[in-house]
Amino acid sequence: MTRLTMLDAYWGEFLINPCALELTLNACSHACAYCFANLNHPDRAFDAGSDMRLLADFGQRHTLPARLLQARYPVVISNRSDPFALSNYRQAIPLMELLTGLDIPIMLQTRGGYGVAAALKFLPPSVWYITIETDSDTLARQLSPGAPIPSARLDLAAQLTSMGHSVVVGVNPCVEAWLPDPTALLTRLKHAGVWGVWIEPIHLSLRQVNRLSPTARARIGETVITLARARKRDTAHILATRAQARDLGLEVYSVGQPDPSDFFVPFRKHYPRTFPVLQDYVNLVSARPGDLLTFDRFADLMETRLPPGTHGIAHYLATTRGLFTHYRIPHRMTYRQLLSIVWQTAVTKFSLTRSPAFAFATCETRDGPVQLIDDHDGLPMLVYNPQGFTDYYVTI
Repeated sequence: MTRLTMLDAYWGEFLINPCALELTLNACSHACAYCFANLNHPDRAFDAGSDMRLLADFGQRHTLPARLLQARYPVVISNRSDPFALSNYRQAIPLMELLTGLDIPIMLQTRGGYGVAAALKFLPPSVWYITIETDSDTLARQLSPGAPIPSARLDLAAQLTSMGHSVVVGVNPCVEAWLPDPTALLTRLKHAGVWGVWIEPIHLSLRQVNRLSPTARARIGETVITLARARKRDTAHILATRAQARDLGLEVYSVGQPDPSDFFVPFRKHYPRTFPVLQDYVNLVSARPGDLLTFDRFADLMETRLPPGTHGIAHYLATTRGLFTHYRIPHRMTYRQLLSIVWQTAVTKFSLTRSPAFAFATCETRDGPVQLIDDHDGLPMLVYNPQGFTDYYVTI
């Protein structure tokens, strides 16, 4: 059965990516062998009619996507399908031009491809996230047979920065077998004017591994598949890549990282309104490690970038197993209520305590450790340490 895709709230990367909306197009013909989106839903088809109806009267609608559009939050195109892939660019270009004409900002996630020159004729300075997982053109033809080779992506990055766009590069996934020595690539990124690098390990769920075709398995390689399936990480290689990037003057970001970073500065430069990210809070508390952290200070910071009022936003939590069993989650709530759920649980991927840098604070009593609760709001208190904690709870 075909899965229709459309412009919607960016449910999957709340507090991770500053864009509030996501536009997903057809299944991507770049055919990256490890692509989570193509493995999950290879039958995706873009519902152009639905989006055109939304954009025709979004000012009069009361749905969450319409309200986010009304506030002119940026749209990411796309976390799950490249707009410049052969399968997408004919629909993507006119839609991007329409969004631009409506003064709705766009962020691009891409490897490049078809129609870039046409888009550059009307796009204002924007943020472009370009994926470069290897500096080998030969290996890239194997991993991403429908996409431009890395040298072409580097040329695109240099062209974009020369035109006033901001470029961040996803070394994502960062795999030692594909990028054994990142020095040359990172140096070229810096020379091309790239602002920063988003570095993540490879991840493939067991279901995704089971869906790999024999051809895709051969392209990825059994060594890397085993690494991804076992949820093991090239930790030493990733840390070394991050350190080299910093040494070269590139801003660095990884989900859950414990240290401050200006990686998201270009987003705030180009887009008048953006969603908050957990990195904002890390940057705030990093100056005073060890302090007791309260929900109110966290929520006050996050709320300044979130829409007021109540909304049907429980879907931000929809993929979290067990959460709806143990907590009473209202369908409609304020973003502050949503933040309180994120704050007090360690089960959502947006939770601070999913990062080793944060832990719930406890104190030692005669009866053992007791979790510290803020008398004002009845919510747990947290502690931050950039060196990391070994457990979700720490005795202070």
